[in-house]
Amino acid sequence: MKNLLYVTGSRAEYGIMKRLLLALNNDDSIELTIAVTGMHCDEKYGLTYKNIENDGFIIDKLIDIQIDTSNNTKILQSMSICQAEFGQYFQDNKFDAVMILGDRYEIFSVAIAAAMHNLPIIHLHGGEKTLGNYDEFIRHAITKMSRLHLASTEEYRRRIIQMGEHPDTVFNTGSLGAENSLQMNLSSKNDLEKKFGLLNKPYFMVVFHPETLTNTSPVDQVNELLSALEVERDKYDFIFIGSNSDTGSDEITKSVRIFCEKYKFRYMTSVNPEEYLALNKYSIGLIGNSSSGLIEIPSLLIPTINIGDRQKGRVRGATVIDIKCDKNAIIDAIELSQSVEFKNILSKAVNPYYKENALYQAKEHILNFINQDSMELKCFYDIKVDYEI
Repeated sequence: MKNLLYVTGSRAEYGIMKRLLLALNNDDSIELTIAVTGMHCDEKYGLTYKNIENDGFIIDKLIDIQIDTSNNTKILQSMSICQAEFGQYFQDNKFDAVMILGDRYEIFSVAIAAAMHNLPIIHLHGGEKTLGNYDEFIRHAITKMSRLHLASTEEYRRRIIQMGEHPDTVFNTGSLGAENSLQMNLSSKNDLEKKFGLLNKPYFMVVFHPETLTNTSPVDQVNELLSALEVERDKYDFIFIGSNSDTGSDEITKSVRIFCEKYKFRYMTSVNPEEYLALNKYSIGLIGNSSSGLIEIPSLLIPTINIGDRQKGRVRGATVIDIKCDKNAIIDAIELSQSVEFKNILSKAVNPYYKENALYQAKEHILNFINQDSMELKCFYDIKVDYEI
């Protein structure tokens, strides 16, 4: 029996993968092992490894990388801890493949450690662009260390091949997250109200993260956002979900907490995947710069107000309103999102990340890959061009 390791470092990425992990865990042909690191291990982010255990998974290894987001040097120190710890973990344990999703710095360290141990890497959500964040180059670097690629759109599949990955190893399965919004057993509004309080006023969800490859201060950006929401505070309710652990996120969190305390808005450090999607389902829209606003939330046919450059370059559908990080632009977008004209757009919108049977396709490609009798050495795939470089 083949042993497949999945490494998770954040609530968002685990939420995307949860249904697939359950399906793999119930498959008798493989043994699924789960290792946990990053935000999951930090009380500041809600100790979300407990959500994984509550879902019935046994965590084989818990690696705390001592996250400090105050500057990039501190982030690099966390990456060093992660790489060393997983290097030893891979030395001490035998796995037939390592599966990872995305583009976070702790996952980059895991990928380096796995590649140096010659462990085949299965990578999900490669080929994407996020020009305002260091996730951009991390994601592409992980692609070059990986052997199986499960892309979320056809454009991303082609980009991975353009990077020198053989077409036979690259598949467009659609996004599991886009399917989760329709297939997960989401919490009812009544259950949400029992846990989080009444939802009887029209409310927006708000999720805002730092941009790490632009020169704009996280404080300046969040102040523009909060200034806009202050204008709209009597008309709408706002429910905030905590920022992730990128450089500068503590500054955003501090400002948001002060704002919520002043105006009695709800702030949640973290929620489980079903609660997050359900809170959005019953909302009138998502405001911020989370990738979920482009990938998962459009399946719910509610508007996303996407602020700034963090997600610049990503494929997006008609449910997304792109604006610069500016108080007046945010106010205008809030009003546009609730207009009759935009609601007509929502009713006809298609999520570009949705593909039927995404979970089934992903699982089949993973099982076929890990059950190969042998793997050839990875070779750069050269694309034929009809012009001279």
